[in-house]
Amino acid sequence: MASYRERCIHSRQSGRLASTTTADIDELVAGLKDRPRVVLHFHGGLTDDMLGFATAERLAPMYEAAGAEPVFFVWSSGLLETLRGNLPQILNESVFRTLLNRVTRYATGTVFREPGQRALGAVTTPSPRAVAAELAQVRAGQEPYARLTAPHEVPPLNEVEQRQIAAELSADTELAERTREIVNSVTPQAGAEPTEPVAAARDIIGGRAAAATLMSPDVVADLADRAGTGERALVSTALIVRKTVRVVAAVVGRFRQRNDHGLYPTVVEEILREFYLANVGAAIWGAMKRQTADTFAAADDEVRAGRYFLDRFAELLAAGTRPQVTVVGHSAGAVFISNLLDDLVRRRAAENDPLPADFRLRDVVLLAPACTVAQLAPVVRRQAELFDRFRMFTMTDRAEQADHLVPFLYPRSLLYFISGVLERGPSGQSVVTPIAGMQRWYLDSAAPGPGSDDLRGFLRADSARTVWSPGLDAGARSHTAFDDDPQVLASVAAMLAD
Repeated sequence: MASYRERCIHSRQSGRLASTTTADIDELVAGLKDRPRVVLHFHGGLTDDMLGFATAERLAPMYEAAGAEPVFFVWSSGLLETLRGNLPQILNESVFRTLLNRVTRYATGTVFREPGQRALGAVTTPSPRAVAAELAQVRAGQEPYARLTAPHEVPPLNEVEQRQIAAELSADTELAERTREIVNSVTPQAGAEPTEPVAAARDIIGGRAAAATLMSPDVVADLADRAGTGERALVSTALIVRKTVRVVAAVVGRFRQRNDHGLYPTVVEEILREFYLANVGAAIWGAMKRQTADTFAAADDEVRAGRYFLDRFAELLAAGTRPQVTVVGHSAGAVFISNLLDDLVRRRAAENDPLPADFRLRDVVLLAPACTVAQLAPVVRRQAELFDRFRMFTMTDRAEQADHLVPFLYPRSLLYFISGVLERGPSGQSVVTPIAGMQRWYLDSAAPGPGSDDLRGFLRADSARTVWSPGLDAGARSHTAFDDDPQVLASVAAMLAD
């Protein structure tokens, strides 16, 4: 019986082999000969290499007891370290707290007024002190403004409102002071050696934009480049004002489009997207997703882990071994599986690929999937040719909202954060995106996004395709708990034994 380590395929950046060798994969695939059942397991993207191996060690006995031979794909992202390190610091920055107060103030004065009231003229807002008192509830574990319900129709922020907000922010002495703090942290002080401000802002060790802030380096560089004395000193504040007005408009727009996450979380997300995107894991998330695709890319100077394994496995299938194959993906492991299924489609279309034309997966099992709705929808459309059964274990929206990524500061789950901050659109811009593991996209028939109707219809066509947690068949109450929840694992084992 092979050890759990011998069942792991360890990859690194761009899906290239890490500690695993091609000889290791050859031996692993040879060990699958004549096995009746095989499981390919893809752990989540928050896990580093050592935790990936630990997951394999923990789950291997469960898969074996269910009569399946497991293969574990082990990879690392570093996303969790970034989120744990940077998010609490960002959310406690003085400039962030000032922006949070101002954006929240103007959002409440626009979103939560009836359209007829807004048409009467100027935006009426609560005072900064009243907003600060409401935001202080975060420290007591309460979500600010959670009681507010937006009108059914929310008009966009109009030009008159934008000019009013810009004028008031331009006269805001606290916002100006926060801007000076940032600029002073990257520009030379009296008596210091002269330094180019833009270079100072961009020459950051570890991606940290400045001592006073974790704003994105390009934002800080723009502020520093515009810094000066007298009238020129106002230019930096003007940039902050323009970007803040843009954030308010984005918050209003999300309520208008019905893809908001509640007032407080939405304001936090939009500030992060506008000012802090480089330091909240967006680049890591994008690189991690590329890694799950690159591992199936055509080999160049180095072997790609996923492609090499499927090449050898396809040869085994062509030689007569035809096991029932189940793929299990937790969180970003679902992104991995989507790319694997795309590669199976490509192989079917290739003339000389050894993959048998009639090969299908038995089961696709997703645990709190972090892939987008748009990525998963094409997969389920091709169920007839790709797989027999599908099951998704994920949290109810109530549990998702209770699973706080940063306690007391960001009161939503990792999937909410990915949806509201980390995902990008086709042209690379940051954009709010429906995530497949979030129940809210299936409960709201008006939920936007390509593929929503297809995926919603697919899941509703068979009640066995979704298991909402916590419930009778799953007890996980956090995003990270699904591959360790006894009820979930028992249900997966029952599928394998069936």
